[in-house]
Amino acid sequence: MTKRVWLNRDEDFRPGAELFRNERHFVLWSYSATHGQLLLRADHLPGKHDRLPTTVEVLFKPIEAVRMQGAYRGLTIRCATADEATRIERDVAGRLSPEARVLILESEGVTGHVVTLAVGWSEGVLSYLQPSLFNTFSPYNPVWPTKPLAGVGGELDVASPQAVAEAFRTGMPEGVRRERHRHVHLLTAVTEQDGRRTRHNLGVFLTEADAEEARRLIESDVASCWIEPLPMVL
Repeated sequence: MTKRVWLNRDEDFRPGAELFRNERHFVLWSYSATHGQLLLRADHLPGKHDRLPTTVEVLFKPIEAVRMQGAYRGLTIRCATADEATRIERDVAGRLSPEARVLILESEGVTGHVVTLAVGWSEGVLSYLQPSLFNTFSPYNPVWPTKPLAGVGGELDVASPQAVAEAFRTGMPEGVRRERHRHVHLLTAVTEQDGRRTRHNLGVFLTEADAEEARRLIESDVASCWIEPLPMVL
């Protein structure tokens, strides 16, 4: 079961109030320019290499200014006091939104801040096929997520065609997170016989050039054909 908290109302952000505290090792995991999304992730304790059964993620959205480290050994998030907020807002270039909240990040005596409209966190079992607890499959956009955050940026590693071919030949280790993806190319055709049309998925190709060559070879013999790029998670 996934536990989730999302804070975006004025009453959620009382000056000086502590919002979140966790002893795990947090890392800056992803940033997406779309909606200014910034994601922190923690799946082990400081100084430990064994992955914990659950993953904790913290999402700020949208952010207007940020000053943070790449990693935190334990993390506390609290609302800035009135004096802290005034000082940070004075140091930010440009005008902030009236709804912006100044949040303080604290860890082992180090202080940073995020100016954002909302913050939330989620804890749950992160499948090795799921990029993030905050980016799941949507029936309104039926494409498998290939990045931790929706929108521009936040990509996973892009696998080479050779890596894809090797995965086909040797398989993938069990239980290893799928941190790479590559777009493969599905060639689909429609044939017509006796007035009836039938759709066929003819093949999946690692490169667009191969798919185009295959389409060229069969297009004169079918009613129609096309190529669809599909994300393949490795």
